[in-house]
Amino acid sequence: MNDFEHRGDTSKFQSVDSKFHLHPFTDTKHLRSIGSRIITAADGIYVWDSDGNRIIDAMAGLWCVNIGYGRSELIEAATRQLRKLP
Repeated sequence: MNDFEHRGDTSKFQSVDSKFHLHPFTDTKHLRSIGSRIITAADGIYVWDSDGNRIIDAMAGLWCVNIGYGRSELIEAATRQLRKLP
């Protein structure tokens, strides 16, 4: 996971993010001063940001990704289902 399609576009994505997205449970004043983290890739328990940092996604399991990213068996199951009933 070293090839980041959007590497170097961090400030562009942060600008769009600040205009159109409200981050819940976030100190917006602090966020505006540092800019949001732009996630560009994920695999297993890790996510990568647009600056190339690998980060353990410790909070994802609480809401949406409780079994990790890139699980091929789930991708295949979803693909079969989408072919059947999109």
